[in-house]
Amino acid sequence: MPKRNIKPGDDVDFELYDLDTTEFVCSQHINDDYIKKFIQKNGTKGKCDYCDKNINVIELYKVLELIITGIDYLYEDPANSRYLNKNGLHGFDGNTFDFYDLWNEDYLDLKIENTNLFEDIYKYLENDSLYCNIDEYGSETDFLNDSWSHFKRIVKHKARFVFHFKDVFSNHNLVDPLSILDKVQNSIIKFNLITELKENSILYRCRQHTTENEVNLAKHLASTPLTFSKANGRMNPAGISMFYCSKSKDLTIKEVVDSSDKSKPFYTTGIFRNKEKLSLVDLTNIPIAGSIFDSSANIDIDTIAFLNGFIEDIAKPINSDDSIIEYIPTQIVTEYIRFNPNLNVDGIIYPSSKDNSLKNIVVFYDHDESIDNLNFSKSSLKTESI
Repeated sequence: MPKRNIKPGDDVDFELYDLDTTEFVCSQHINDDYIKKFIQKNGTKGKCDYCDKNINVIELYKVLELIITGIDYLYEDPANSRYLNKNGLHGFDGNTFDFYDLWNEDYLDLKIENTNLFEDIYKYLENDSLYCNIDEYGSETDFLNDSWSHFKRIVKHKARFVFHFKDVFSNHNLVDPLSILDKVQNSIIKFNLITELKENSILYRCRQHTTENEVNLAKHLASTPLTFSKANGRMNPAGISMFYCSKSKDLTIKEVVDSSDKSKPFYTTGIFRNKEKLSLVDLTNIPIAGSIFDSSANIDIDTIAFLNGFIEDIAKPINSDDSIIEYIPTQIVTEYIRFNPNLNVDGIIYPSSKDNSLKNIVVFYDHDESIDNLNFSKSSLKTESI
């Protein structure tokens, strides 16, 4: 009887299944992209037993191994996670089902239209086990998202500077706030999200101002001087100055210029170039989640789903009236990344809230550091009226 308590990334015991097949199958009969490409990549020229074509084919047992991997990723034996309930279906709480339902209801979304192939796979994998969803009462993604929400509630409404006392701020089965930051750090390292900004890269800055000739020197367009750094930014709290920029001039204008502010009818753009290469965390480079049928990739599906939601959250548009509170979680994440010796980076690339197809950059340079470490192109200055 196949065991169903295998966690993502564990080895699947294929000996528990009947994999003694003689058939060959081509990629035309299964619509799942991963399995289709697997057959195309690993198959050899031969005759498909399900369409009689001379085409790239693979032994059916290799396809069964992929299907078993998907089953063990999604489902388990309810005896491992459900309470007994004599009134429940199959004697357990929650939704349970047998292999007949799993296969005939196409829970794996394989969309196998060839009747012979459909019946052959059923014949080899059919068993008397019961199944239930591993994540029926909350997936790893749900857990991580709930933990991130818990972190935001703590730092916005309860404790801004001492949230690292995990015994105080843990909540039921949610991780303590500091652990979600560790999850971000570990994901950055695991998915190799640190990239290099080459020396002498063009970085656009923009400033909106009151008089036409107000901005004409590097110091006028560099990071805000500390004595004037009174406003909260997406990545920096008031009093801490950082260098916000973009490789796109148009995006920089969109991010800075507020056409409704009639007291500042002008804006100026200019170019800075980094004197040395910079190491940046690229939050726009999250990998695409793998297939449930890929044992080397399905372990990361939940983490990638969390990261995508996390990044969407930190880059979302925020009303300026709410920025003092709503920016706090992002500011803490930024500071955690900035001073983290395990990352050792100079800044962050993140999606624009104005256009999520474009990228913003924040470099951890205050006013003096941005002037010292960046070359300013005075000839690039351009002032326009709104």
